[in-house]
Amino acid sequence: MADRLISYDPRTLEPVGEVDRTPPGEVPAIVERSRKAFQAWSSLSFDERKRHLLAFKRVIIARGEEIAGMVSKETGKPVTDAYPFDVLTSLNLLDHYARRARKYLGRRRAGTWPYVTSQGWVQYEPRGVAGVISPWNYPFFLAMIPTVSALAAGCSVVLKPSEKTPLTGQMVADLAAEAGLPADLIQVVHGEGDVGAALIEEVDVIAFTGSTAVGRKVAEAAARRLIPAVLELGGKDPLIVLDDADLRHAARAAVWSGMVNAGQTCVATERIYVVDSVADPFMDELDRALDDVAAGTGDRRDVGPLIDDRQFEHVQRQIEDAVARGAKVVRGGRPVPGVAGKYLEPTLITDVDHSMSIMREETFGPVIAVMRVPDEETAVRMANDTRYGLHATVWSKDAARARRVATRLRSGTVAINDTSVNFVLPTMPFGGAGESGLGSAFAAEGIRAYCIPKGVTRARTPWPTTAILGARFPRRRGLAYWKSIARALFRW
Repeated sequence: MADRLISYDPRTLEPVGEVDRTPPGEVPAIVERSRKAFQAWSSLSFDERKRHLLAFKRVIIARGEEIAGMVSKETGKPVTDAYPFDVLTSLNLLDHYARRARKYLGRRRAGTWPYVTSQGWVQYEPRGVAGVISPWNYPFFLAMIPTVSALAAGCSVVLKPSEKTPLTGQMVADLAAEAGLPADLIQVVHGEGDVGAALIEEVDVIAFTGSTAVGRKVAEAAARRLIPAVLELGGKDPLIVLDDADLRHAARAAVWSGMVNAGQTCVATERIYVVDSVADPFMDELDRALDDVAAGTGDRRDVGPLIDDRQFEHVQRQIEDAVARGAKVVRGGRPVPGVAGKYLEPTLITDVDHSMSIMREETFGPVIAVMRVPDEETAVRMANDTRYGLHATVWSKDAARARRVATRLRSGTVAINDTSVNFVLPTMPFGGAGESGLGSAFAAEGIRAYCIPKGVTRARTPWPTTAILGARFPRRRGLAYWKSIARALFRW
């Protein structure tokens, strides 16, 4: 029925369950209930909110297997991937912000020099109702990141999960209610883009995770209302293999990053630049690593299906374009026969260049493209030749060299001799450069995104600073006086 949203298992194409669609016209009333919940929640102390967040964490621990099972059903990923990358990551996030919110948002002294008769500080006040529009690829974790950040900041939340994974999104609110969080503090609305658009028109801050094309529309709508937008968007993440890299570990990390979740990860390795002097042995290592990956088998090597026909066709078009322009498919590149879901064989492509869409546009599939480069300088230049800038990886045994390259990469996050780990570390900011987004998740930046930073000053004496300086009407100080003050304070 049109008023029901049905979720399907991408592995079998069988229904998983269904939820009621939210009419866009009902969104204002839902947000109004959220605004009332905000008034009570924002008045709680850090310790009181901490107790609630830790109770939420305990419920997720108890229900973790059920959460992972639902994620697996709605996305097709193995449950052994869903648990560590949706459940465990969410527990880490909850624990981090429950314990660190006071530190990140506590009142901070601000210097007032040279106006020494004043003192100043910054305090962080929650913005109000946070709207969250989350994607399908990590449907629990990527809904929890902005939801938990907003709650820890003192905001209430209205969540619109992807229409492909509505049941997982609904679990966020259901588990919060089970943990005893106040009524209407987290509410869920279901539907497509019209519901998301209605949500943006009502909330005080919006967080969106998804494609750059949709993120641009979200940013435009937020700009019209002059509300902040936290956007984690697309990526085309490079991995650089220098001539002194540990080739075996680099290859295995690249394969894991590029293939887990069938490559449908924002920080997946999609393009590799390997220095030519080590390219042949590195390709051998990649080939061996890919021997341990399969699709549609149901065993421990399986990477699962692509989410739907549209995504499958997008990846196939990129492969076909690359081959037409001279690239070579070393292995994979074909659909897996005899299965219901849209499985693609793990794919390795070489002889690529930047005329090909597979090197310029986000793939979001189990495909790795490898380009040989003559040296480090070329690798950095090619890695930066992109409109995206979410994540990058550098492999080198020389720590100073690796740090130098990491500094030169135009990317919001970089991993050295590792890959994709930044995506699961709440202790440091995670955000993009270029068309990969605005703002950051995690750490102080992630929670402060849901706050208004308020600067407050107070006179230290019975007389305000303006009176002491003589900044009063009628003016008693001439230009010579102010010039002498400037010379006295700043001439050195």
